[in-house]
Amino acid sequence: MNVKTPSLTLASVALASLIGCSTPERLPEYSSAARTGGPADSTIKSAESNGVVVSVEPFADKARCETYFAINAPAAGIAIFHVRVENHSPDITWLLSKAQCRLRVSGQNSSLAQANTSQSTSSGQAMAMTGAVLMGAVTMPVLIGLGGHQIKHATTVQRNFTEKELLDRTLPPGDATEGFLYYQMPQKGSPFHGTLDVSLVNIANQQNNTLQIPIDYEPQ
Repeated sequence: MNVKTPSLTLASVALASLIGCSTPERLPEYSSAARTGGPADSTIKSAESNGVVVSVEPFADKARCETYFAINAPAAGIAIFHVRVENHSPDITWLLSKAQCRLRVSGQNSSLAQANTSQSTSSGQAMAMTGAVLMGAVTMPVLIGLGGHQIKHATTVQRNFTEKELLDRTLPPGDATEGFLYYQMPQKGSPFHGTLDVSLVNIANQQNNTLQIPIDYEPQ
């Protein structure tokens, strides 16, 4: 027991450094409607195919990650992307599945990847990357090492990852959806380049429609 105590203390300190010291009860929501034409807008990439438009916006700067997620995500090794999917087709209904959103990183090996391809992680997996999983006996010693305020902060962080996550959705003509995807970075805090593949299924004939959006993730 005594042998494990130092590692638990280090885990608590590491978690506290990622989540900071103060978090409001509710963090602000984000949507494409909130874009102001500032520098962040220049990082948005889009693709169109068969009436579907996908726009991807990297959340790679510390300030925005802390504003909307209360965590320095790049330092924690989490790449966050805001994704908006619009169905402009007049007569096709598409099925969007988060599991079919895959990040391909050229020349890098991610622990989540096979052939350099990573599926998006769940909000719980994203929190696990920070050492801040809040459920299960395995994590309780880490939480005990934190103060009550820091535990509350970590709970807020996890709730925001969950509530803002892109969800599976059926998109009839004229419909749209948006949310966030989370991926493990090839290397914490380091830039990477690749492609985000977003595949949708035509409900009528089960044909796939895959859009490929170039990614330049540059932590700031």
